[in-house]
Amino acid sequence: MSGRSAARPAGLVGLLLALAASELGDRLVQVAYALVAVRAGATTFLAAVLAAQTVPILVITPLVSARGWIRSRTAWRAGLIGQVAAFAVAAAAADHRTAVLACVLAAASCEALTVPFSRSLLHTLSDGRQADLARWWSVSKAGAGAAGMVLAGVVVALSGAAPAFALNALTFLLVLAVAWSPRVPEDGTTAARSATAGFRRLVAPGAFGALGLLCATAMLITTSLEGVSGPFMLARTPGYDPHGLGVVMACWAVASMIAAAVTPRRLTGVRALLPLCNLLVALAIGLPSVGLPFWSATVAFALGGIGNGVFNLLLTRIIWSGVPAEGQPHAWAAFNWILNASLFLSFSVGLFLRPGHTPALLAAAAAVCLLAGGAYLPALARTPEAARGIT
Repeated sequence: MSGRSAARPAGLVGLLLALAASELGDRLVQVAYALVAVRAGATTFLAAVLAAQTVPILVITPLVSARGWIRSRTAWRAGLIGQVAAFAVAAAAADHRTAVLACVLAAASCEALTVPFSRSLLHTLSDGRQADLARWWSVSKAGAGAAGMVLAGVVVALSGAAPAFALNALTFLLVLAVAWSPRVPEDGTTAARSATAGFRRLVAPGAFGALGLLCATAMLITTSLEGVSGPFMLARTPGYDPHGLGVVMACWAVASMIAAAVTPRRLTGVRALLPLCNLLVALAIGLPSVGLPFWSATVAFALGGIGNGVFNLLLTRIIWSGVPAEGQPHAWAAFNWILNASLFLSFSVGLFLRPGHTPALLAAAAAVCLLAGGAYLPALARTPEAARGIT
């Protein structure tokens, strides 16, 4: 390791702060979307927003991967400019649902370019400190997301949706300023251009492996379903208190952030923690779904938050440590595709599901999450000891 990186590798702090600010802005606009829908009395607007956020990524990611644009600094900058412009227009036209929806569609299309490059750039600037980077990123992302939700309640309540869109445009402007730093390299690799290269990287033995990726995907789908249907499930538990719903849900986010901050570094290199995280999340979602009293769900959701926080640490470290530098953009593009596919599936189910059926749905999701982890754990036990850790 070079002497200049004794505390933090040069250029990394600025990028981390800018990306954390962008995460805060994303949480702000989520509340703004809800406000637009409520004011217009259009319950389908939020479903349309979700489709506009996810479908472009699912469609465009294979294209930009095959063209190699996710490895291009120029394409990254262009995508960031598009995101700044999209949310600036949304701020100016916040009262027009169609215009806002078009802006969401444009911003999500740009995200297919920006996310893979920014995550791979973190890896490039980490100076070989992937374990530390995984912690810094997980804590900053979780903290910024929690702060964004708190700030959203104030900003949106006092000033409406437009300032939230404007603030999000400013956060992307911060990332854009970092994008012109001389420390941001132009891609110089000759990695093959392929729509499926990222998925092959993720299932490689040095990364997740096939069963490991199945375990991680089951976790993503389960937590996405919880985000959609969790409040409806809790509303049917004994002793339900609508005033305490926010407290119960906040326990997940707070526990996730704390877990990411305090998990010892040596544990983030233990691959077996991945299926154990599935166990914690399955318990957190499964117990309330079978009738756990409402306030007991606080403890259950805190456990789920711990599992989710450690899971986020592990998956970022696995990708940053287990995928070569030339494959980083493709691996992150593939992961972003899986994440958005999980979100789209979950919200599609939630759109057509009756609230009374959510406990059964989440019980089934918890069972799948548990089974996926249960299949991966014995498989790990049969692998050579050297392969059970994360380098």
